[in-house]
Amino acid sequence: MTLASFQRALTDLTASPALCRAVRVDPDIALDQYHLTQKEAMRLAGIAGSKGMEANCMLYRANRLAPVALNCPALCDALGDDLNRLISAYWDAEPNTNVHFLAETDRFCCFLSRRSDLPEGVAPVLEREHALVVARLAASRAMARRSAFGD
Repeated sequence: MTLASFQRALTDLTASPALCRAVRVDPDIALDQYHLTQKEAMRLAGIAGSKGMEANCMLYRANRLAPVALNCPALCDALGDDLNRLISAYWDAEPNTNVHFLAETDRFCCFLSRRSDLPEGVAPVLEREHALVVARLAASRAMARRSAFGD
C-alpha cells in the first residue's frame, strides 16, 4: 500500500506548489496523511525541494491553463490580474482535471459563475464565452456519438 501512497503524494506535490512549500518547511507534518515509510518521506522531501519539481508544477499548471486560455481568451483578458487568483481557487476546489479541453473549460466557467467576487464587467464576457464552450462541447459529444455508432 505504500507505493500507492507514494504515488498519490507525488502527484499531489506536482499539482500543488503550496504542498511543495509545506513539505520544504516541515515534511513530517505535510506528508503525514500519506502513510509513507521514512525512506519514501525523505525521497519526497528531496523531490519537493528540487528545481525539477518547480518545473513539474509549472508544466502541470500550464497544462491546466491551456484549455481555458484557448477556449476563452476574452474571459482571460477580462479577468486580467484576477485570473491567477481565480484559476488557482478553481484548481484547489477541483484537483482532478478533465483531459477534454472543452469539458475542463466548461467546468471552470461553471465554477466562476458561482462566484460572487468576479471583477466588474467579467460576468457578460463569462456568459458569452461559456455559451460558446457549451455549444462546442455539445457538438463534440454529438459527433463522438455519431462516430461511435456509425451514423
